[in-house]
Amino acid sequence: MFVRYVVTRGGDDQISPVKRRLVSRARRFEDICGGARGTVATLCQDFVRDGCTVLVHGHSAAVLDALKLAGASGKRLRVLCAEGRPDGAGMRLAGELAAAGIPAKVLLDLAVAYAMSEVDMVLVGADVVTETGGVVGAVGTYQVALVARAMNRPVYVAAESYKFARLYPLGQKDIEQGAGRAMDFGGQPVPRGLDVETAVMDYTPPQHLELLITDLGVLPPPAVGDLLLQLSM
Repeated sequence: MFVRYVVTRGGDDQISPVKRRLVSRARRFEDICGGARGTVATLCQDFVRDGCTVLVHGHSAAVLDALKLAGASGKRLRVLCAEGRPDGAGMRLAGELAAAGIPAKVLLDLAVAYAMSEVDMVLVGADVVTETGGVVGAVGTYQVALVARAMNRPVYVAAESYKFARLYPLGQKDIEQGAGRAMDFGGQPVPRGLDVETAVMDYTPPQHLELLITDLGVLPPPAVGDLLLQLSM
C-alpha cells in the first residue's frame, strides 16, 4: 500500500515529504519498541524471583532485558540457555548474560527434558502472538513448552504488544517459514539423496502457556483475541 501511494502520487516534489514522514515514523516506532521492552522487563520481575533457575530458548531481546534487569536488581539467578541449533541463538544469549554478570549455562537442545527438573520457570520470547493466544517463535519452543507442561513447570512468554497479529494457526504447517537455513550437524555430512527439515519457527498452542507478559499488562492467553478485537475497532 505504501509503494502504491508513492507511485500514484506523482512528482518528485512530493517524494521528499513522504520520505521524511516515513523516517520520522520509523524512528518513533523504534522508540515505542524500546519502551515496550522496558515495560515487559519490569513486569517480568514479579515472576523472575531471587534464587530461581530459568530455562530460556531462542534469542529474545525482551527476555534478555528482563534477565539483565533482574540481575542488576541483585537477584541471584541461574539461567539455562537451550543451544538453539542450527544458528546458536542460545549460545549468543548465554554469552550476553555472562557479560552482564548473570550465571548462564548452555544446554543441549536434546537435554531439555533431562534438565527440566532443575528448572523453576521457562521464559521465552515470541516472533508473533496469535489471535489464539498461542505464539510463533524459534523452532523448538513448542517442544520445550510440552516438556515443561508435562513436568508442571510454568511457561511465561515475554512479548511486546506490536507482535500481536490476527492469525489463527491450526497447526505447525500453517506457519509461514520463509527461506530455509543452513544446517550444521557438527561436520557430519548429510547422506546424498536425503532431505533435511529446515523449519525456522514453530507454533506453541495457548494451553501450554501460563501467562503472556506484555507492555499492555500480564495476560492469560485467551485474552489476546478480545484485546486484538478492541485494538482493531
